[in-house]
Amino acid sequence: MARRAQSGRVAPATAKRFARPERERSRDISDPDLWEISRARSMRRHEAEDHTFETPARSASIAALLLVTGGSATAIASTLGGHGKAHAADSGARKAQAVARAKAPTDAAPARHAATPAKTASGGAVVRNAAAVTTPRPPGGVPELQRALKVGVDGDFGPGTRRALKQWQQTHGLTADGVAGPQTRAALDLGAGPVLKAPVVHRAAHAKAKARTHSAPAPKLTAARAGGGVQALQQALGVPVDGTFGPATQQALERWQRSHGLATDGVAGPQTRARLGLGGGPVLKRKASPHHGGGSSGGRGGSTGGSSVVARVVAAANMIAGRPYVYGGGHGSFESAGYDCSGSVSYALHGGGLLSSPLTSGAFMSYGVPGPGQHITIYANPGHMYMVIDGRRYDTSARSETGSRWTGTSRSGSGYVVRHPPGL
Repeated sequence: MARRAQSGRVAPATAKRFARPERERSRDISDPDLWEISRARSMRRHEAEDHTFETPARSASIAALLLVTGGSATAIASTLGGHGKAHAADSGARKAQAVARAKAPTDAAPARHAATPAKTASGGAVVRNAAAVTTPRPPGGVPELQRALKVGVDGDFGPGTRRALKQWQQTHGLTADGVAGPQTRAALDLGAGPVLKAPVVHRAAHAKAKARTHSAPAPKLTAARAGGGVQALQQALGVPVDGTFGPATQQALERWQRSHGLATDGVAGPQTRARLGLGGGPVLKRKASPHHGGGSSGGRGGSTGGSSVVARVVAAANMIAGRPYVYGGGHGSFESAGYDCSGSVSYALHGGGLLSSPLTSGAFMSYGVPGPGQHITIYANPGHMYMVIDGRRYDTSARSETGSRWTGTSRSGSGYVVRHPPGL
């Protein structure tokens, strides 16, 4: 009691009053001094218990030990090397847990990275946040492009993929060229990588495969049919063989051409002869008559001039009469999947030996000699051209009328330069 009085925690008078043994005191629980002494005694006891853990450095050390040992009070006491009792370790552990909870991320803000243990130079475990590792995205190829376009994924940049890409480019304000270059790749989030496009070899192979699929095997070539005429043609068509190319033979030939994907012109030219197994030979067609109108009806052309050159021009024109219109088709080469106006006329004139290389419609304005011809007349201006052979017009615009470049209707020659091959 004297020490308490010296420390200033209990008033001297109060300490003197209660200095005698407790059994000799007369306790009065209503005395406020008695409660003050009890409170002071309790405070000193708690201070003695917490003395070991009240410094910040020690509290921080225990917090670190708590994280390493998983919060075990016994492990903390063991790590402290036997200093303090178990209840002191428990008290320190509670404080360390409170500190750890205050610093730990809450459910509202979860930790971004999982904790990964590492070892210090002394071998102790240190807990730290693992840095996020971002793996660079590999450059996308054709399968990734097809997934981005939402088309079938087969890894083949075919016509379907090219059409889908062009539509996507058009709707997104890009150049609709069907090629996934740097700008298109970036817009599709494919990252840096090779330019993706349909290979030219693939398109050519596809066209050949399609032709093989839709073509029937040619009849077997026999000696009787090789270079044969009308009789060999009738025998191949399975009609009565009389040697006359009449209406029945023409109709049978047209049916055969239609079923085999050829131009339905009723003329057995080089392509039809080859498919029928007739080999090389003359062009076979129905002869013109006064009632025949100078040529076949609908999608067929003919000549009344009897000239072999004109016949060859008509035969060549018949071969592509039903081919589709393709802008610029037949300019780079006479062989093309489709032909435009000047490409069509160039092909026909080349078949008759009247032209060695394709011409544009503007170039035809100076072809041959001026004026209409006796059998062949050419009408040309810088934007369009056509020709008339023995009264029948050969014109790409006729396809909307007859489905062929041949038509029996005429059109005005106003605005066109009129030319013809010399002598025809």
